[in-house]
Amino acid sequence: MRPEISAIGRLAVIGALGAAAIGCSGGASGGVDARDSPASTAGTPAAVTRPEAVPSLSGGTWTEMRTAGNGAVMLSVAATGRGEAWAVGSPGESRQSGPILRWDGRTWQSVALPPGLRYPQVVSGTSPGNVWIFDTDANAWQWNGRQWSPRGRPPWKLPVLLEDAVVTGPEEVWVAGGQDEGAARDPHWRPRLARWSPSGWSDASSPRSAWPGIRHFGTDASGDLWALAGDGDTGSTVVHWDGRRWREVPAPPLPAGARVDLRELAVVSEREVWVAGSILPPGSRQAALLMRWDGDRWNPAPDLPAGAISFNAVTPDGRGGVWLGASNYSYDNHRILLHFDGRSWTYEKAPRVHNDPEVFDLATIPGEDRVFAVGGNPSFDEDSQGWIWTRS
Repeated sequence: MRPEISAIGRLAVIGALGAAAIGCSGGASGGVDARDSPASTAGTPAAVTRPEAVPSLSGGTWTEMRTAGNGAVMLSVAATGRGEAWAVGSPGESRQSGPILRWDGRTWQSVALPPGLRYPQVVSGTSPGNVWIFDTDANAWQWNGRQWSPRGRPPWKLPVLLEDAVVTGPEEVWVAGGQDEGAARDPHWRPRLARWSPSGWSDASSPRSAWPGIRHFGTDASGDLWALAGDGDTGSTVVHWDGRRWREVPAPPLPAGARVDLRELAVVSEREVWVAGSILPPGSRQAALLMRWDGDRWNPAPDLPAGAISFNAVTPDGRGGVWLGASNYSYDNHRILLHFDGRSWTYEKAPRVHNDPEVFDLATIPGEDRVFAVGGNPSFDEDSQGWIWTRS
């Protein structure tokens, strides 16, 4: 059976979420826990308006490893077990292929690219012996702990653009992207979805042409699969794979006409899913957005950090909270590494605060305090440098 989307709710619901949910002019009243805050109703603010919070500085130490320059960025990082992680990125102008690096528990080490791979874009895995890397055309390679094996690509005609990919188990992989079905000089990108099993690739694209394509996947340790579809222009949607079909998750009420762009999600379990991004209400400034799904409803994070305009990356901390990579007003690069423990916000000093660094992905090592952030300086184009930040 082809996966289908069952419409339950969209994030373009008309209503009012209040300042705590959108972080535009205030947060929740002091002491409110995002995991327990009451759900909003249409036309009712989620909490009393109050000034935005200024997060306090905590004592974590981050170190930087530069991977490439001349326009390079690091795009994806994944923890695949205790003491192991992988990171991939784009090459920049001075290299012919992008870097692959592996964390061995102490340091990052460069890994030789498998034959045929030049532009790695996404890394995902469930164990040290089940690591997959995908390039910009959705070609895949699998690492079994000893060597690489090519796994082909979804049955889509080129040109293709990869959006995201995720490994949910030893026998299941999902890939989302777009296929150009337009004429020369008039591209028309169709959202595509594919699934891999030991028997090979199968197309799983929705027959509903109106459904916006998946931008990002998220999964927990058991393989429970969630995804973000659409964007700020088409309307962001949260969907959940129930084993047979994709279902949209009920949406919270949001201000009428608000432009919501969900960038990332982090899945801990079916009853703990975090989504992060931004919101632009009519007549107001853009603000960061963070919400937690508890199995029944969305709960907005209170007291969003002052000046944050978007959260670009999010990962669970293993203790009921999350780490986030933020963008801020006024080129404030000192508070782009943020932590939310469910009640309060802190930030930690980034190793790099010049040239507008941007965090593209985050990962935590299971059972450890170690956190990895990858990114670059995309606003500086050819002067961007790819880097990995490691929290020890």
